[in-house]
Amino acid sequence: MPILQYSARRLLALLLPAVAIPVSGAAHAATSETAYLDDLPVVLSASRLSQAQADAPGAVSIIDRPMIVASGARNINELFRFVPGFQVAMHTGNQPLVSYHGLSDEAPRRMLVQVDGRSVYSPYFIAGVEWNQLGVDIDDIERIEVFRGSNSAAYGSNAFLGVANIITRAPSETLGTRVRYRAGSEGVNDIGVRVGKQLGDVDLRLTAARNYDRGFSDINDGRRYELATLRADWASNRVDQFEFQAGWTRNALGIGKDNNLTDPERDSSIGTGFGLLRWRHAPAPDEELSVTYYHQEESGHDSFSANVPIPPAQSRLPLTINIPLQIDYGFKAVRDDIEIQRIAHPGDTLRTVIGAGARVDQIHAPLRFNTDETMRVAVNHLFGTVEWRASPRWLFNAGAMLENNALTGTSLAPRLSANYHMTEAQTWRLTANRSYRSPMAFEQKSSMIFVNSAPIATPRFTIPTGTPISQTFRPSPDLRAERITTYELGYLADLRSLASTFDARLFLERARDLIEMRLENSTVGLLPRDNTRYFANSGRADIRGLELTATWRPAPATWLSAQHTELRIDGPGEAATATAANPSGWVEYSAPRHSSALFGAWQFHPRWQISAAQTWVGSMSWYQDGAHRVASYRQLDLRLAHRLPPALARGDIAITAQNIDGVDQTYSPRTSAWGSRVFCTLGLEF
Repeated sequence: MPILQYSARRLLALLLPAVAIPVSGAAHAATSETAYLDDLPVVLSASRLSQAQADAPGAVSIIDRPMIVASGARNINELFRFVPGFQVAMHTGNQPLVSYHGLSDEAPRRMLVQVDGRSVYSPYFIAGVEWNQLGVDIDDIERIEVFRGSNSAAYGSNAFLGVANIITRAPSETLGTRVRYRAGSEGVNDIGVRVGKQLGDVDLRLTAARNYDRGFSDINDGRRYELATLRADWASNRVDQFEFQAGWTRNALGIGKDNNLTDPERDSSIGTGFGLLRWRHAPAPDEELSVTYYHQEESGHDSFSANVPIPPAQSRLPLTINIPLQIDYGFKAVRDDIEIQRIAHPGDTLRTVIGAGARVDQIHAPLRFNTDETMRVAVNHLFGTVEWRASPRWLFNAGAMLENNALTGTSLAPRLSANYHMTEAQTWRLTANRSYRSPMAFEQKSSMIFVNSAPIATPRFTIPTGTPISQTFRPSPDLRAERITTYELGYLADLRSLASTFDARLFLERARDLIEMRLENSTVGLLPRDNTRYFANSGRADIRGLELTATWRPAPATWLSAQHTELRIDGPGEAATATAANPSGWVEYSAPRHSSALFGAWQFHPRWQISAAQTWVGSMSWYQDGAHRVASYRQLDLRLAHRLPPALARGDIAITAQNIDGVDQTYSPRTSAWGSRVFCTLGLEF
């Protein structure tokens, strides 16, 4: 089947004429880097170098501050609906899912997310990113840079399919006090306070927030989210800057199912605390030495009692027994990470970045790993990038990451790219890279064996406390790192005279040794199981597609952006009916073949703005068989905002209506539906 269907052809027919308009000044002037970057969109996350978006070694999408505000989003995960190639869903009302190019189940783990360079890729369970635990308030975000594609060469093994770097606002830009209150349907009740101060050479920001809602209407999935963060920036002199961040989050979550003995409705909680210290030494515009250290602790609390009756047909015993269980999914994970980085400009046409880092994760989760001992996983890495401007038209970028992971050994992730500036406004890009994803500790070492919490007395015998009852996960010691090889052809046009940009990415991603959950028979415990889980490198996928984005932005607060993605994922060619034995047959369903979005805002009066976002998502399944495929759905959000008159108060008020065009299932047709939600937000400044 051709990769471009009618919908993509129609969008191309509308957009390409604008791109083909002649642009004057075909030849570049040989200028310094500073002059070259003037008035061009600049990104920081693609290669660890500050560079024009047209010079990046891959496709980068930017969600800036005005877009974040106009979206009306309460939660950061919602913003990725506006990035091509992404899938965003709600497993439950308090469990968001975000994935790029599929290959994800209810615990997406193939994308790296950072907050000001601090990785929030969690080490303790299956999920790679806990979106409820990012440790940043959405009002403190300056922009989000999304590198669409694998980028282990710059950020290591977790950057398997993409990287999102959340960049917060400098405290100097948030001086004063702001209070936010939000209320609406489904129990939405949020409050936030931000205080910014300048104390001599130090700029400070303190943010505290609490968000609450009841989740979906028919299940126990309410959420109360609490956050407190501090950031302090100190310029000790003209070349040295220090940055300190600290934060604390706590989520109280409703989980479980009604009338389920082994997974009852209950409350759980998860909390995170972190501290970050960064020193930057920049003696010249193109020279910088930085050292970053952060310490992070996560802990979860989820325990309950159960008394489960087991008939003879399910056990090895001749009579029905009641098994008392005390189940405790609690855990604690501690991370220490330090990294040093040097940016240099050894010549007029060369820029380099080199660095090294070390990370240690310590995980204590007795039930998940069947041990009271603390598990230690160390990761060390070396990285480097060279950018060479060979001529005014040609720019080359080469980078690599050498990483040693205690679970899988050493890997080398290289990247090569060439950017051809056809004119001052139009750039072609060709990129090839290899990336890896090391297994998480749970994937390789999980061993979940449930035991009875009290003696089980029968007329014939007594089963002592601590007897193994059943095993749900067993270790997978032979897991290797996943690998993906990516080839990309990109095109970027920045048409200043039309206030428009156009971005196209054509790609082929070959993923091998994908880690998948498998099932087997187990004889461990009194209850034999035919669905004990383990992990194996049994998956493979070839991902082909095209991503298109066109934006018209005549003013910072007025724009219209259109995007479309065509995606095809081919697995090993096995029937989906056999996926219980080999799940990799499901990969073809794990992303929609077609998805589109429109996102626009109009400031029709100096104090009024209206914005709208419409998305269309094709049928897909979150790494499950065809019976679990979600039907195509769409979502329409509207927002009307008013800046209050100074005579009344400094601030703004907005009303947001989300998903107003219907009720949809975004994770599975068997789960609860995501319905409409309306809320009002008031912000006051002092």
